[in-house]
Amino acid sequence: MLDTTFIHIISILVILIIMGVSFYAIFFFVNRANKKYLNKLLKRYRKLGKENSKLVNNYKLMSLVADTTDNLVAITNNKGSIIYINRAFREALAIPLNQSTDGIQLFDYEGLDKILDIFEDSVERIQNAKSEVFLTNRRGFRYWLQVSFSHSVLNDNHYVVVMATNINDLKYAEEEISQQREELMVQGEQLEAMNTELENINQLTTDSITYAQRIQSALLPRKDDYSQFLRDTFLFFRHRDIVSGDFYWYGEVDDKAFFVESDCTGHGVPGALMATIGNTLLNEIIISERIFNPAIILKELDRKIRIVLRQENSITAQQDGMDMSIALYDLETRELSVSLANQFAFLYTNNELIEIPASLHSIGGDMFGESAPIFDLHRFSIADGDLLYFFSDGYRDQYNEDETEKMMQPRFKSIISQICKLEMDKQRDFIEEQFDSWRGGTRQYDDVIVWGLKF
Repeated sequence: MLDTTFIHIISILVILIIMGVSFYAIFFFVNRANKKYLNKLLKRYRKLGKENSKLVNNYKLMSLVADTTDNLVAITNNKGSIIYINRAFREALAIPLNQSTDGIQLFDYEGLDKILDIFEDSVERIQNAKSEVFLTNRRGFRYWLQVSFSHSVLNDNHYVVVMATNINDLKYAEEEISQQREELMVQGEQLEAMNTELENINQLTTDSITYAQRIQSALLPRKDDYSQFLRDTFLFFRHRDIVSGDFYWYGEVDDKAFFVESDCTGHGVPGALMATIGNTLLNEIIISERIFNPAIILKELDRKIRIVLRQENSITAQQDGMDMSIALYDLETRELSVSLANQFAFLYTNNELIEIPASLHSIGGDMFGESAPIFDLHRFSIADGDLLYFFSDGYRDQYNEDETEKMMQPRFKSIISQICKLEMDKQRDFIEEQFDSWRGGTRQYDDVIVWGLKF
């Protein structure tokens, strides 16, 4: 019995010893694992502390930078609630610096609410966006802002960086440019209207001058009018403008034929008016008054021009007038009488080209202190085939294409000498070709007449 009890006691002791050893072993290993875990947690805590400190420092630095910039900077969540807002944004929205912005919706402010839909669309698509908005804050200040949204998602948190730039200067400049553009458009419309009116006036004026040109052309003689006194003739007549200050005239009385070439002062309309006066006075002097001597005709024409233009006894009177060549051909006597007012002429006779010299005086204009001009009279006996050339100074005074040199008399005389033996139509063609070749692309400076008469 005793032995059995002793065995039980020993067994219990052994069990207790084993349990103690097991408990100690378990405690030892658990304690050792806890120390490792605690050390690991401590290290992680310290690391997190450093990272948190770094984040805090970065946040402070970012806030410092954001507060010193002129740009408006705010950070919101994806609902528009303000997480951070810098000083410039506060000033723009009139938010006091000491006022908390917790729970405040950025887009509740008047003006920013206009771009809420752009913000929401940007958040939904997590895509940067940009817009412009006109803002009036609570203090009455007005801003044009260019607002941009950019996104950052951290640990399932969606942040939106809202950055705005004051673009007042740009908008005012655009407004000024727009206003100037509108003013320019108005001015352009006014100019267009004026231009249309001027075009209409110009068209009416051109139509009137064109009509006047038809009248002037009707006053000029036709080849059929004087063909019975000549074997042949050619005429090279080119206006500088629509109407001309150069003109030619023909009249006949009994068996006498009168050929006149004239170069009036001025071009275009003024010259044409002078040509009309000259044409009228020639009819009066030769046809009505029956004055046949070319030198006397020029003298009488000079007198009448001065009366018509009120040039007599007046130093201040205008000096308009004309240069003129007159030839009288008597069919019965075959005598040619020529008188020239400030022009010269050519006569081809006996296979020789003769230059007929000009008198120094023009018709009308300056008297040079003399009581009346004197015009020389030249007489020639005409044979079949003789040629008389009348011309204005427009041909020989024409500039070349470079506008550096006029044709001048020697070149012109050379051209005439080359054509004397040609048919009259070929003479005219050569005259025209030489003129156009010499002129090239430059403008015509004067009216031009070259009139060839073959007896």
